[in-house]
Amino acid sequence: MSKPRNLSHAIADHPRPDCHRWLRWWRWVGDLVFPWYCPLCGLSVEGLPAAGLCSACRLNLGESRSNRCGRCGQPAGPFVEASQGCWLCLRNRWAFEGVERLGVYSGTLRDACIRGKSSGAEPLAAALAGWFWECRGRSLAEREIDLVVPVPQHWSKRLVESHNQAETVAEVLARRLRVDLRRHILAKVRRTPDQSSLPAARRRTNLCGAFRARKQGKLAGIHVLLVDDVLTTGTTADQASRALREAGAGRVSVAVLAVVPVAKHRVG
Repeated sequence: MSKPRNLSHAIADHPRPDCHRWLRWWRWVGDLVFPWYCPLCGLSVEGLPAAGLCSACRLNLGESRSNRCGRCGQPAGPFVEASQGCWLCLRNRWAFEGVERLGVYSGTLRDACIRGKSSGAEPLAAALAGWFWECRGRSLAEREIDLVVPVPQHWSKRLVESHNQAETVAEVLARRLRVDLRRHILAKVRRTPDQSSLPAARRRTNLCGAFRARKQGKLAGIHVLLVDDVLTTGTTADQASRALREAGAGRVSVAVLAVVPVAKHRVG
């Protein structure tokens, strides 16, 4: 359970019928002494907005209700039936069966994803995950997830980077889904160049054999939600999903904050 933002909200968690006036007073004092700041724009906000982001940032991020492919997460035309795949992904034999995402990797969401990777950005990553749940939680819950697993970093990268955005997002989603989170069941056993630094052709081979899942019987036949921050070509999600499937997972779905539009990974 996450800690309350300030003293006033802590008191308000357990109200008594005879102290509503005092609660309002404490909330006013708490908000005055301990102002709340939006982790994305940094502006002071009165009260505690839903999902941890101010209303302006939520508006800029959008809810991405437009039609999208249920298999790769790419935008689809308004009259296209793409729940089981689109012309962009049907030829790919991925080990995962579908993608839930907040939006497309552009504009405010792109900036937020980049900032969310930095040290000390856990509040921002958690707020983005909260907004993800507000927008896509129902669809995610309908998948009947049994276990949440974040895409891991190589141990050498963990030595220099204190924050893995995928882990923070996975923690929030696991709590909202009320299922277990397993950080160490999947490991990256080979250090590889950053996918964003490679052309599209090399991205598809860069991660072959880079992930390994522990065969402990905990994955046998279950539905795993694999969580990452950004999905580009799908290679990272595919290789990590293959490792989970080889360790016994029955199904793997993917949740990401953003999907990079196909036109952009063709360029780089």
